[in-house]
Amino acid sequence: MLQKIDRRAALLLAGGLAATATTSATAKAPKAAPGTFQSMPMPYASMFPRTKYYEIDSARAGARYAVWVSVPEVYDKDPSRRFPAVFAPDGNHFVAFSTMLCELGQWDLIDKYQSTVQVCIGYTGKDADVSLAVRARDLLPPKEPLPPGMVDAMRNGGASDLLDEAGIELYIHNLENPAGDRFLAFLSDELYPFIAKNYRIQPDNLGLFGHSYGGLFTTYAALQPRTIFRYFGASSPGILPGASTVFKLHADAAAAGGLSERNLHLTVGTRELTVPGLYQYMVGGGSIEFIRTAGATPVKGLDFSSKLMPDESHMTLAHPAAFEFMRQFYRVRA
Repeated sequence: MLQKIDRRAALLLAGGLAATATTSATAKAPKAAPGTFQSMPMPYASMFPRTKYYEIDSARAGARYAVWVSVPEVYDKDPSRRFPAVFAPDGNHFVAFSTMLCELGQWDLIDKYQSTVQVCIGYTGKDADVSLAVRARDLLPPKEPLPPGMVDAMRNGGASDLLDEAGIELYIHNLENPAGDRFLAFLSDELYPFIAKNYRIQPDNLGLFGHSYGGLFTTYAALQPRTIFRYFGASSPGILPGASTVFKLHADAAAAGGLSERNLHLTVGTRELTVPGLYQYMVGGGSIEFIRTAGATPVKGLDFSSKLMPDESHMTLAHPAAFEFMRQFYRVRA
């Protein structure tokens, strides 16, 4: 069952902080002399006035999730109007940006967009503190292979600036035992019915956007025989060249005669292709191989497109790719 949580706690979690550690911040600060800067509690309600927060213990995934739902400014102006809905993992980091995507329909005076409901999924409690490790459980497809030497490199200090020893071991465990199928079942069988019941969304106009391993997950989801989503955006997907499970899924879909109508748009940064290193191999190389495969062996029903994003690296691409996803599928065309 989804539980609604206080908005202030919700946005603190979006920053990866435990809400229980900030209860004293709600106390009213004493009045200061004119010209004095005061440290004050963040005005989350005014910063995110149309975002609600929920938590759920998922029966499908066997995990607890945080869910942020943001609606556009026009949502309450017409109670009969329904809106497209876009779902995105990595919600702890993505939710603040997603509120801007809701409002493209109102604020972009050059291009006209559909106003959307944005649904971000992330983590709460201790999982929020080690989300890098936890997300590997949810975003990698089952039996997804890892780059040679990746586990040894992590144990030899490759992630020590991001996680402590316990966090590194959790990351490795999740990389070696991924459960993207269970996370996808949570989205489809538990989260979507709740959103459809409580928000005015268009059930035939659902999007899924993800970056990095989130992009791999989106590609994996786009190749499933059945899906609730129509539009998929894969940003810098962590596709292992020649080995990722998405290549077999693509081949299986082609051999089976195709999929139901759906769209997949893949974006990759040019610096992920030109700068030697892990991203060139695992993101750039895998993405180009998938682009080539999708072009050489089209899958009936899957409308595939791609774009190289100039000058973007792995860390700078997420937001431009999200805008590109919105342009591709939610811009109103004359």
